[in-house]
Amino acid sequence: MKTFLALIKNNIRMTILHKPLSFVLTTCIPVIVLIIASRVVTYSSSLVNVGVSDADKSVASNAIVDIIEELEGIEVFDMEAEEIESRFQSNKINVALKIDKGFQEELINGKIEDILVIGNESQNVYTLLQSILKNHLLNLRNIGKVAEGDVSEFEISVKNYFETSQYVEKTPLNDLYTEYNNSNIFVGILILFVFFNASSIANVINTDRERNIYSRIFLSDAKVWMYYLTNVLCNLAISVFQIGISVLGMKYLSDSAIGLSSSSLFIILLCTAAVAISLGTFYVALFEDPDVSSMVSNLANLLIIILGGCFIQVELFPDLIDKISYISPARWAMQSILDMQQGVTMHEIQSNLFYLVGLAVVIFIVAIIITSKKERKFRVIS
Repeated sequence: MKTFLALIKNNIRMTILHKPLSFVLTTCIPVIVLIIASRVVTYSSSLVNVGVSDADKSVASNAIVDIIEELEGIEVFDMEAEEIESRFQSNKINVALKIDKGFQEELINGKIEDILVIGNESQNVYTLLQSILKNHLLNLRNIGKVAEGDVSEFEISVKNYFETSQYVEKTPLNDLYTEYNNSNIFVGILILFVFFNASSIANVINTDRERNIYSRIFLSDAKVWMYYLTNVLCNLAISVFQIGISVLGMKYLSDSAIGLSSSSLFIILLCTAAVAISLGTFYVALFEDPDVSSMVSNLANLLIIILGGCFIQVELFPDLIDKISYISPARWAMQSILDMQQGVTMHEIQSNLFYLVGLAVVIFIVAIIITSKKERKFRVIS
């Protein structure tokens, strides 16, 4: 136990006490970014552009278009169905509503057909607009059933419905969309620091090698597994602290919504940190020179972050890059957050979390195997 505590003390000294300013900055910078994003970026948000193709031109379809126009932060563009794809490609619209001819007739017959919300399912605005329209469409279908095929009665009922159910408060769709994006930027930066910090702390092992502390440790009663375990535990404790500070900062220092609870966000980031720590140990196992290990880990981590959608929204990825991006553990973390923002429960994303934890275990086992072979040679030479 005395040896174990001495190893923990050495890790803390090298990771925190040796560079206290670096530790403070890496803990505070994500929170500072969050505060700036919530106070500055949110208030400069732009409108959400919705393209509407209404081929039915009926009382019911006009009512649906009126609903969208009533939403705060929405700008509606009338267009033909053939124009939708080109408008998406030129980024002139964020989401589209396509109403086919026969929409009202289907409602009168008790069906919700010939209407389609088009957009990327990863975008919050797509889900939010779909959710807002859902209840109104169900009500219109019920009105159609009551009308029993009478078009005149149906149209009068639709007009009365919207006259008596106007919005008391307009829904700020673009504000919520922007807040989610601001929060996701913060989470992306936090994941970046988690990966880089984990690799930096793991690299203490190589620093010990360079300063001959490593050889002295293994000429004592210390075991290989004990030395590496203390590094991993210290790494995990620091990650928990930094993630906890950042999540609390989001809750109490920012007005931005993220669309999931603090505890859920903490669990997702903790599973991500487990992968980051395992990767940090893996880099050290492969490269014994601290400079080489640091360079390789920085490049690898940067690639993981970029592919993970931490800085670039995943809906902007080309199809090929989108498929490749799932090799990045950061993508699984960001996807879990995006899913929960769209109403998915923690139970439904547990497969993502199991994948992250499983990946961490596999990488760590590989690192142990590589390290064990190297340490066996080291002890023979010693």
